[in-house]
Amino acid sequence: LRNTWYSAVAKRKREVADEDGKHAATLSAEAGQDWAMEMDALRNALDKLPPEHREAIVMVGAAGLSYEEAAEIAGCALGTIKSRVNRARNRLAELMDMPRGDPEA
Repeated sequence: LRNTWYSAVAKRKREVADEDGKHAATLSAEAGQDWAMEMDALRNALDKLPPEHREAIVMVGAAGLSYEEAAEIAGCALGTIKSRVNRARNRLAELMDMPRGDPEA
């Protein structure tokens, strides 16, 4: 989740400003449409995760809590929260057809 956000921020930095709206007039879809579709896909994928995995990935990935903080809130061991986050990330990548593993691939 965090990497997706960072990728979106980096992409916005590379985009050219269209101050007079000349290029925007040629768009056939609203600018936020792709983002909304990606968010819907993410919500659907999160709904398919087991509750424990969803809780772990939201606390660590979205809320930015440390593994230690998330483990304390969930009432489980540190290793348990780490494995839940890892399994949730792998399952989300699978559900959203995103490659996992080598970041340069």
